[in-house]
Amino acid sequence: MSDQSALQTAKVLWHLQRIKRLVRDRLGRGSAQLVSVRGTVCLDPGCPGPVTEIRVVNLALMQTRFVIHKPADQVSAADVSTLL
Repeated sequence: MSDQSALQTAKVLWHLQRIKRLVRDRLGRGSAQLVSVRGTVCLDPGCPGPVTEIRVVNLALMQTRFVIHKPADQVSAADVSTLL
């Protein structure tokens, strides 16, 4: 892996962790839930490009999935607050 590739991977991982932290903060610190965030490609032909998918699984194993139509590096706290 080249230095440039490693740097790009680190940036992506940093933003994914940042979004997880925003989701956890919004859900509340006492909330025991699994939060998963990933960047993916939107399969809808009308979709403008990459999206960020957020999945939240609670202790009853009920899953909630959210999609923000922005790449992870453009997702803001306001975007997360709007969803939750």
